[in-house]
Amino acid sequence: MIGIIAGEGSLPKILINNFLLKKKFFLVINLSKQKIKKKNFFNFKITELSQIIKTLRLNNCREIILAGKVTRPKLQDLKMDFNTLQIVPKIIKNLKKGDSYALDVVIDHFKKMGIRVVSCTKYLPELSAENFKKKFKISGINKKDIEKGKAVLNYINKKYDVGQSIIVSNGYVVGIEAAEGTDEMILKSKVILNKINKRKKGGVLVKIPKKIQDLRVDLPTIGYNTIRNCIKVGLSGIALKKNQNIFLDQEKSLNLIKKNNFFVTVIN
Repeated sequence: MIGIIAGEGSLPKILINNFLLKKKFFLVINLSKQKIKKKNFFNFKITELSQIIKTLRLNNCREIILAGKVTRPKLQDLKMDFNTLQIVPKIIKNLKKGDSYALDVVIDHFKKMGIRVVSCTKYLPELSAENFKKKFKISGINKKDIEKGKAVLNYINKKYDVGQSIIVSNGYVVGIEAAEGTDEMILKSKVILNKINKRKKGGVLVKIPKKIQDLRVDLPTIGYNTIRNCIKVGLSGIALKKNQNIFLDQEKSLNLIKKNNFFVTVIN
C-alpha cells in the first residue's frame, strides 16, 4: 500500500490517475481545501499528524509520496494533536533557515514512525523532465543566459534558501524566484523583459533544485501553465536540471512549444 499525502495542484491528481491505470494499491491523505468522499480517501488538516500516522499504519502503508502544495498554517490559530505538538518547536526553529529545513523535520518524524518518504518518480519515472527528449535549436545567446542563470542560482543557494528559478535575458538577471513562486515571478518579469528586449522575444527561465533541497519531496516542477506564462512574457525557453525536475502535461505542452518556437532543455 502506497500513501499519497495530497495538497493542492495537479500533481496529486496525476499520481492518482496513474496509480488507478496501473492498478496499484494506494490511499490518499487529502490535505487540500476540497473535501473528497471516496474509497481510500481520508480528509485531514495538516495539524492532525497523529490521525494521519494512525491511518497510514492501520492500512499497512510504509511508503508515502508528498505531492502538491500545502499552505503553511498560522500556528497560533490552530489546534494541534500530540504528534504535531511534538515537532512544532523544531519546525519553528528550522523555518528561520527556510522551508526546506522545516520539511526535513516532518520527513524525519515519519521515518521515526516507520514510514518512509519516497519521490513520486520512483513509481512514475515518466514524469521526469529527462524523458522529454526533443531536438530544439538554442541560440548562442540563450546558451550563455542558461550558464549565467545556473551559476547565479548555485552561488546564492549555497548559503541562502531563496528560490529554484531565475530569468536571464541578454546577460541581464531579470528576476529570481522568492516567496511568490515561479509563475508569479515569470509574470512580474514582463515589463523588464520588454525594456531589455525592446518587445522582441528573448531570455530563458532556468529552474534547478536548491543545494539543500530534499529531492524526495520537493522536486522542481513545471507544466503547461509554466510554459504558457513563459511564452506570454516573451521568453525563448526553459532549462531544467538533468534528472532533477518534474515536467507535467508533457504531451499537452508539446503543441504549445512547437507552435511558439519555444524550447525546453536539460542541463548538467
